Amino acid sequence: MKTTLFILSLAAFTSLSASDAIETVMKEAMKGDASLYKKVATGKGTPEDATKLLEYVKALPAESPPEGSAASWKEKTATLVAAAQDVAAGKSGATAVLQKAGNCKACHSEHKGK
Repeated sequence: MKTTLFILSLAAFTSLSASDAIETVMKEAMKGDASLYKKVATGKGTPEDATKLLEYVKALPAESPPEGSAASWKEKTATLVAAAQDVAAGKSGATAVLQKAGNCKACHSEHKGK
């Protein structure tokens, strides 16, 4: 049941505008010390959590950043997706790579709108 609800929420999520899609990923997956990202990046999440995070971050590269260059956005979000894929696949050392790729300040300083 949870999986079905998650898939339905992702379907609704994909119809959002770019800024809404980015905001949704940030609020639902990345923000806060108890976030899905934090659980997965610190190795405290389940394999299902890692897969769920991957599905969220996969939406980011297709979006346009509120500020900054599109090339930088593509590079940063592609790195984040690759790191999330490695964690979901259970690769050794992947959580450390995800922590670096998910560094909020590195992305926000260049791409976060006002």
